[in-house]
Amino acid sequence: MRKYAVGLVLLALTFSCLESAVAAPQLGGSCRQQGAIAHYLEKTFVCAKVGKGLKYIASDGTVNSGVVPVAKVDATVLKAYNAFDHAACKTAHPNITANYLVSPNYSPEMVDKQKALFEQAMSCYNNYFSRSISVNILLATEKDYDFMVSQTMAGKPVFDAIQLRWAKFMMERDTPKSNSQRGGASGSAGWSPSLGSGWMIIIDASVNKTPDSHMASHEFVHILQSFSKSALFVNYGDGSADADYVNMPTWFWEGTAELFSTASITATANYFSPAMDQVRTQGKESPSLNKITSPAEVASTLAKIEAPSTQEANMMFYALGSVICEYILATYGYDKYWQIMKNAGTYPSFDENLKHTIGLGKNELYANAAPFVLSQWKQTKF
Repeated sequence: MRKYAVGLVLLALTFSCLESAVAAPQLGGSCRQQGAIAHYLEKTFVCAKVGKGLKYIASDGTVNSGVVPVAKVDATVLKAYNAFDHAACKTAHPNITANYLVSPNYSPEMVDKQKALFEQAMSCYNNYFSRSISVNILLATEKDYDFMVSQTMAGKPVFDAIQLRWAKFMMERDTPKSNSQRGGASGSAGWSPSLGSGWMIIIDASVNKTPDSHMASHEFVHILQSFSKSALFVNYGDGSADADYVNMPTWFWEGTAELFSTASITATANYFSPAMDQVRTQGKESPSLNKITSPAEVASTLAKIEAPSTQEANMMFYALGSVICEYILATYGYDKYWQIMKNAGTYPSFDENLKHTIGLGKNELYANAAPFVLSQWKQTKF
């Protein structure tokens, strides 16, 4: 779920990378990074501090020794978690229909697990749409470029040249190393004006046995964003880089997807807090930008990452963006947050959008959010 640069072109497509598994996680077993999420035998674990060490605990909080107590979770973090519409994620999704394009190389076991995650994501975001939409979801492996090229709908290719170029690169990157138990995983999504439907690409290495639990929700957020922007940018979509961040800065684009996907799969507030810390650790890949020590530096850094620039800066879209997005959700609520996204199809600039939606401009938002953003950033160890 990270931006990736190929040559001089910054593709407006997101992806996520999974590290190779070293040992199967187990309840009470040692782990390395606080907030890290692991899956094994249909169970989800989170790495949390227990005593003086880090151990895997159940994601539902039933074994919560060492997890941050709800009473000690930062008030703004707790407010953001509570603002997210968790109840919607357990309901039906009559406005969203999925059309699965499954490669023969994608294991049936993985298909079932992915579909369960997609069902939840579609439920979470169903109410964003006032009409019925369909989403073409490709499930493929590193072996399936030709399969992807062959997909058509109403006589038109489902995936365009930009998407195919991204997929080919990621398929090569996600190819598992010899004797590896796990390879990479990547995701990308958007809205296709030419087809009038959403699209999503999920690439899993053929050796993978469990999917990334938050990729489905993350990528669905990009469908919402792209759908709204397409009303203003008629030619927008299909992975086009030209209009991606004209009126939706990169930190909002990716920060929203990271925040919502983390909230949507988090069972309790005390699990959400370390999970968001894990999101912030992506900033370690931006050494020239992650040394933020004052509110003024928060604002200036956000301004620097409003649009794609360097590969290093790309990592901050997710890391720092997720924190200010957390502030927006806590301060203005879920409905207002959705309205900001929807208004991307109405206002040609993000600043104008904010003024009409929450009553203040971009610079004022930066200044108001900076103390909270800094307080969270200081807790993250790179």
